[in-house]
Amino acid sequence: MMNHTAPKDLAQLIAPVWSGDTVYEESFLPLAGKGADKAAALRIPLLYHAEEILSVTDMRREKTFEAGKDYLLEGGALVIPADSAIARLGWDDYQLFDESLPQPHFLCEGGGFLLFREGSFFHGQEYCVTYRHKDAWDGFIPKGDAGKLPRVKKLLADGKPVSFCWFGDSITTGANSSGNPGIHVPPYTPMFPQMTVLALEAKYGSEIRYVNHAVGGTVSGWGCEQLPKDFAGERPDVMFIGFGMNDASGKIDAKVVAANIRTMMEQTLAINPDCEFLICSTTLPNPLASTFVGNHEEHEPLFAEICRDYGARAQLVPVTSMHKALLAKKHFYDMTGNNINHPNDFLARIYTQVILSVLA
Repeated sequence: MMNHTAPKDLAQLIAPVWSGDTVYEESFLPLAGKGADKAAALRIPLLYHAEEILSVTDMRREKTFEAGKDYLLEGGALVIPADSAIARLGWDDYQLFDESLPQPHFLCEGGGFLLFREGSFFHGQEYCVTYRHKDAWDGFIPKGDAGKLPRVKKLLADGKPVSFCWFGDSITTGANSSGNPGIHVPPYTPMFPQMTVLALEAKYGSEIRYVNHAVGGTVSGWGCEQLPKDFAGERPDVMFIGFGMNDASGKIDAKVVAANIRTMMEQTLAINPDCEFLICSTTLPNPLASTFVGNHEEHEPLFAEICRDYGARAQLVPVTSMHKALLAKKHFYDMTGNNINHPNDFLARIYTQVILSVLA
């Protein structure tokens, strides 16, 4: 099993946002839109029409804000008054025109540069709202195939040991998650691969060997070179493959990426012929990152084709479709860890929720 304890609120962290009547700690960044009056109240878009707000806290859960003073519930929306203790950003803090920025920076659609920070910066800028709602989810819902991954499902159902291996780019490393050892700030939410394993251990009682060889900044071609070396001493029962963000931003042909995924699957089967696969499509980058946006949406249909070709052995994890559904209701910056391509704790939880859903 893993070397750390599951958080007490694990059940809330993994509760799918597309079901139930309560959304737990939905994140938001209070950013005044371009040309907006900084002194005006700020309306925050939510995934649902809220009936009752249970709490509003900072991202680190260190501050709890006061209803009627720091926030209001108006017409199902969260409203931040101008004199709220919830700090907001102005658009001039977001679209920057200073060429002497201290970190690498990304061009912004419309001119200038996008606010970009790695580490824990956005953990200090974002907030969380927990609320009840009556309306049903009207967007994409991830669903698995009961006939997929029969071997690993039986191992789990029987409470037997499982070797769960993870491979991909920085998103699969858990980049910008508060529980990432390189970030390590409250509330220390586990990185989504770890959160997934913790949830499976809690549900099935299986001893799950967790092996993660994802590396930030990598593309699928690198994965083909590295996988046989990194997993040579393992015998994975299930392999999660999560490449695509950097491939697409680097304008690599989507068919090449799909071919690389197939190569990695065959390399894994050479290590363990019984291995089964979770093939994950990526979240989308900031649509205002003009030189970073690429052919990200082309991957998921090709990955779905791979999973059809491999039959019961492979299951698609359709994170791209799920992220698109979230972006139809919320801003990209409400769910980001670095404002370019990394998820924050809330969006990382979505990864786990989608994985668990297709495994169900």
